[in-house]
Amino acid sequence: MKKVYSALLASLLSASILTACSATNVHSKKDVEFYSSEDEAFENAKKESTGIQDIIGESKYVDNEKIVIYTIKEKSNVGVGTATLTQKDQKIRWYFNGNPAIIKQSKGNTDITSEITTPKGVKYDFYAGTPTKSNMTIETRTDTEVVPHIDKEYNIYYYLSPVPRN
Repeated sequence: MKKVYSALLASLLSASILTACSATNVHSKKDVEFYSSEDEAFENAKKESTGIQDIIGESKYVDNEKIVIYTIKEKSNVGVGTATLTQKDQKIRWYFNGNPAIIKQSKGNTDITSEITTPKGVKYDFYAGTPTKSNMTIETRTDTEVVPHIDKEYNIYYYLSPVPRN
């Protein structure tokens, strides 16, 4: 009986340790760390996610939040992602808005549409892909024939639009 009790106690202790360790890894340093500048926040994001290349677009600060659009590169594949920069007391925080998406690859290109939500709960529609022509237009949730931004270096189009509140 004493051996069973000891084995059960050891199992519970091991499970507690594993749970604590895995919970610690869920929250990266990015979730709590402030930076002195946007550049410093971006450099640290590049260290955390090694595929990040450049910031190709950004919004203005609205209610101390700013959306940035960045490129990633994995081998010959190119993609885009978004992050939210928040500003508080002259300090900056970087939050990834989910995983980036590959849009240019050897097997073919793709267009993406996704809804992102900032830490304050503001929602945006994000459109990205490979441009079909220099004066192309896209259709969004609220408009037709919207002219997206085209990054010539990466040959990627992108467009960020606030989601209308009901």
